[in-house]
Amino acid sequence: MKIISFNITNFRRLSNVKIDIADEKTVFVGANNSGKTSASHALKCFLSKDGKKQIRINDITLINHKEINRIGEKWEQYDKTEISDEDIQKSYQEFNNYFPSLDILINVPKNEIHHVVKIIPTLDWQVGVLGVRLCYEANSIDELRKTFIEERLKAIKANEKGVTLWPSNLVDFLSNKLNSFFTINTYLLDVDNESKEIRKKSDFIVKGFNIHDLIKFDFIPAQREVSDDSDKADDIEKPATQIRQYYDTITNPEKSPTNDIDFEAIKAIQESQNRFNDALDNSLMLLFDEIKSLGYPNIADPLIEIKTKVGTLSSYINHSSALNYKINDQSLPENYLGLGYQNIIAMTVKLIKHRDEWLRFGKAKDKNERIERLHFVIIEEPEAHLHIQAQQVFINNSYNLLTRYKNDSDNEIANRYKDLDKSLCSQMLVTTHSPHIVYEVDFACLRYFDRHTSNKSSIPLTKVKNLSELFDSTDMCDRFVAKYLKLHYCDIFFADAVIILEGKSEKILIPQLIKEHFEELFRRYISYMEIEGDYSHIFRPLLEKLGIDVLIITDLDSVKKRGRKKQLPEKSAKQISSNPVINKWLFNDEKTIDILINLTEEERIKKISSSFSEIYFAFQQKIDVNFSFLDKKFIGETIPRTFEDALLIANLELISKLPEKFKSSETEYNRELKKIIEDYQESKDLIQLMETFFTRLNPETKLIKSKSKSESKSKIIKAALALELLFICDSVDKLNPPKYIELGLKWLQNKLKNKESIIQGQLNE
Repeated sequence: MKIISFNITNFRRLSNVKIDIADEKTVFVGANNSGKTSASHALKCFLSKDGKKQIRINDITLINHKEINRIGEKWEQYDKTEISDEDIQKSYQEFNNYFPSLDILINVPKNEIHHVVKIIPTLDWQVGVLGVRLCYEANSIDELRKTFIEERLKAIKANEKGVTLWPSNLVDFLSNKLNSFFTINTYLLDVDNESKEIRKKSDFIVKGFNIHDLIKFDFIPAQREVSDDSDKADDIEKPATQIRQYYDTITNPEKSPTNDIDFEAIKAIQESQNRFNDALDNSLMLLFDEIKSLGYPNIADPLIEIKTKVGTLSSYINHSSALNYKINDQSLPENYLGLGYQNIIAMTVKLIKHRDEWLRFGKAKDKNERIERLHFVIIEEPEAHLHIQAQQVFINNSYNLLTRYKNDSDNEIANRYKDLDKSLCSQMLVTTHSPHIVYEVDFACLRYFDRHTSNKSSIPLTKVKNLSELFDSTDMCDRFVAKYLKLHYCDIFFADAVIILEGKSEKILIPQLIKEHFEELFRRYISYMEIEGDYSHIFRPLLEKLGIDVLIITDLDSVKKRGRKKQLPEKSAKQISSNPVINKWLFNDEKTIDILINLTEEERIKKISSSFSEIYFAFQQKIDVNFSFLDKKFIGETIPRTFEDALLIANLELISKLPEKFKSSETEYNRELKKIIEDYQESKDLIQLMETFFTRLNPETKLIKSKSKSESKSKIIKAALALELLFICDSVDKLNPPKYIELGLKWLQNKLKNKESIIQGQLNE
């Protein structure tokens, strides 16, 4: 039995969102404020046993507030005039539709049907998908309406005397009274097993069924409470606290002592504190062994030990210095170890405790309840306070730890859980902002939260995209994309936008150009992807699936139409672009250079279907050059071919200053720049300068002799040139971006700014 999907409605920005759940691990990814936290909080509210108390009026999707107030205004009118019961009931039904609900679809195998007889929708149902809907709704809307009207009349009378009192409207009333009138009710869903999309809700509340009897839900919140402050009152996330809780729940021998180990422990305490330390160590040995499986202690890390104090048995490890870290023959309290290790130990113990409580292991078996068929654990941002290695170790081992009861190859574990039903299942859901965690998981388990904004929507909403459709594909291109992202760019799943670059020079210099010339863009979370042009278009399905804004900085790559020989771009020269990004992504066929250099801004943009996002293709255009310095004049129209020659033409003033800069700061890091100075000084006009740059960058195409006619001019190494430019530039002499890149970066900056304005405007309405 496994959960296959959740559907959340009317909760914050999750107006109506379906989230597919993987069989083992599901990982929520997405940019900041994309809805991941909203989703995990919604699940807590509906699936925790006391979760309904956590729901507040601002958790209801903002667009619904106006409609709720509109109903409140109707109710005020109903109180003044006669109204039919039918109209009142319609308003009640409409009222309930504006509050959150959660659909849970569960795949039930044939051998477990007897566990779900209370939620089978029809007598015809045999096997497959079952569903329930948990609705947050008023116990008695009639009583709620009457109380609201009474309070509103008081407020209206006070208002007539110039005093403003609560409530000003129905939303204001509910902000204080929500939990007084609301509860979570369960309804059956009649699910279409073929589409799993059509879900018809029953008209009656299910009695005698509680989702917690079928599924045990546990939550591990973001570990933000771990602190070195020993005076901190709330240390619930401390490792010692977690170990004490595990001890008290699972292994405490004082708790209904029934076996020899329990009595031996009690006897040992009565005789000698030292003997009790040994017994206590034995009782927690399995726990510490499991902590080791998560990567702690590592090489040079201190061991963990428990030190007791004389007192009643339950208090022996119930003090702040109980957990110690042993180094040789000395030990230190837990506060003296780094927060990262404290946190991974605390999270590990909590995970083990949740598992063993669910399995009724040890003293937890005193509970008379039967074991739930499914254990569903939600872990929120495990990377908080975890260093990179700990993040990777945790995500790699946490599910194995959660399902260790299934490990038949380990005799000790097999014997420990020998009486368990092996058809029990566990699922884990993780929310994260860490590319290091994403790197370690199968991309097919990622669920991408897209910050969906549009001019049509009155509020910012979220779409959740199942990436298994891409990464479970057998297509070779899709597999290549997954491998490439794994190696280089897991941060794409958290970015505000993506900039695709073709070469090392662009990767080195464009972040610097953004920092110096595009301040608003620089503060955004941008993922830079360096991909050779022949492969860039392979990423198209992924980027369109994510629905993220993309700036592609590529090259015109002009070649002769016949023979495809590299050429400096010219008008009316029967040239085409050899760039597959232009020919296969922007267009579906080869375009002439004459067409490409005359494209409008709109023609360089492709909209992503069913998304507010777009892709901008930035490549070289014709530019007017008008540069004069001393005896040098470079004037006219030209068309650069690549990033490097476009960059040099955009920075002629800087090039003219380089000889003086080298005199004042001589360095070995100027070999490539000296070649540029030589070409600058020898060229008589713009045409000769561009041809020289072209030949330096493409020596296999054309050879230009130096004045001595005896030596060939050496090639410019592009990456070295970029590094030297980065090295020589300072706060006075900054690099100018080439025109086509400037236009692309302006587009991206404005695009993100407009999205932000839409969101802020919608939130302020």
